[in-house]
Amino acid sequence: MADRRPQVSVIMASRNAVGHLPLAIGAVLAQTLTDLELIIVDDASEDDSWALICAAAATDPRIRAQRRSHSGGPAIARNDALALARGEWVAVCDSDDSQHPRRLEMMLNAAQDLAADVVADDMILFSEQPMARGATILGQHAPKVARMLNLKDLVLSGVDPEGISHIGYLKPLIKKRFLSELRYDPRLRIGEDHDLYLRLVLAGAKMWVLPMAAYLYRRHAASTSYRNVPGDLAAQIDVLDDLAAQAGNEDLATLADIRRRALLRRHAQLELAWDVRAGHLMRALRRVVMRPDHLPWLASVVRNRVELKMQAAASRLWRRPQNWRFGRSSNGAGDLTLPIDADGALDLSTAAAPVWARMCCEASRRPVEAEATDALRQSALWMVPTVRALAAEASDVANGTRAQSSACAMAGLADPERVAVESSGHQQHSAGPDDTDG
Repeated sequence: MADRRPQVSVIMASRNAVGHLPLAIGAVLAQTLTDLELIIVDDASEDDSWALICAAAATDPRIRAQRRSHSGGPAIARNDALALARGEWVAVCDSDDSQHPRRLEMMLNAAQDLAADVVADDMILFSEQPMARGATILGQHAPKVARMLNLKDLVLSGVDPEGISHIGYLKPLIKKRFLSELRYDPRLRIGEDHDLYLRLVLAGAKMWVLPMAAYLYRRHAASTSYRNVPGDLAAQIDVLDDLAAQAGNEDLATLADIRRRALLRRHAQLELAWDVRAGHLMRALRRVVMRPDHLPWLASVVRNRVELKMQAAASRLWRRPQNWRFGRSSNGAGDLTLPIDADGALDLSTAAAPVWARMCCEASRRPVEAEATDALRQSALWMVPTVRALAAEASDVANGTRAQSSACAMAGLADPERVAVESSGHQQHSAGPDDTDG
């Protein structure tokens, strides 16, 4: 492996993710595309993550691990991983997420068919905490056929209701040659993915969004993506201004001005929300008087929070365990019809995504066990990570319930002296970005 170039390098930045790493690592190692390497950079974790990573590397030579001596944040950790990547393609995955085993093979085949330089799919949300509804990241903007993104799509993502929202959340497969000079911007804690994808397209990369959804995106309170602060938006504005000034592209300058105004409006909204949260009501009142148009946005935030709290309370009251029986057709109570494609395999298309999203939502509200007695049903478990498999032969890493015990066992097997790992000499102290364009 050390002397040959793998087809795909999967890069994964990790910090204090010991409870989620077994699922994330297992999902990569279970890929039907086996010609890959998994590069994990531990960002100076303070839990047992490094011991777990070392144990995983001892069991599979495709894993290459590096530990930073000081935390620099996901952008710097990913840049460290990119420096180690040897594959023709680079896949970005987070240490708290999962994906279906067929995902990378399907994406690589699509990239070759489309002559694409970057391909991405939609992402299905899952959580151990009660979710109000099943959802995907792209939602109504998910394409029904493969769609190549243009400069306008990238710049106005998340700020233009007619465009594709949340492009910055996506975890794409990227042709390595386009990353020879490009790296994540360490100034960004939020939105660094969106910035990189924008610069890829400016460099001439053809970026496509595929009509599939095989990446499972975990929602939890510790995620940086859901802890946006006004300073994050200020950093995004600065980076956008620098890019527009340096690119010398009139179309970019015009579109960047639209995005800049939207980010400034969002910045003001976040300041209002933080004042309300901190109890600075007089300051919040002054902001409302100056910008009454922010009230509908604040009301929607409050409504969403109340809805989530009510759903959580209802789930605690009615948290009755369920047993699911997966099948190709419904044969009675408790049976769930699996989405199947024309080839008889599990349907991972955009059309099937709402079905998987609803299952993930239901599994977030109560303990769920599923009978997985054959390959098709075991394959379905990957699409609902919090469901516990009843079949003994089902893979432990295919469900979130067993992940913690697997993590403990894996950490206990770690022997750092036997594992070939690469130590990091970098000691940067930049702010730590994660994913999203917000």
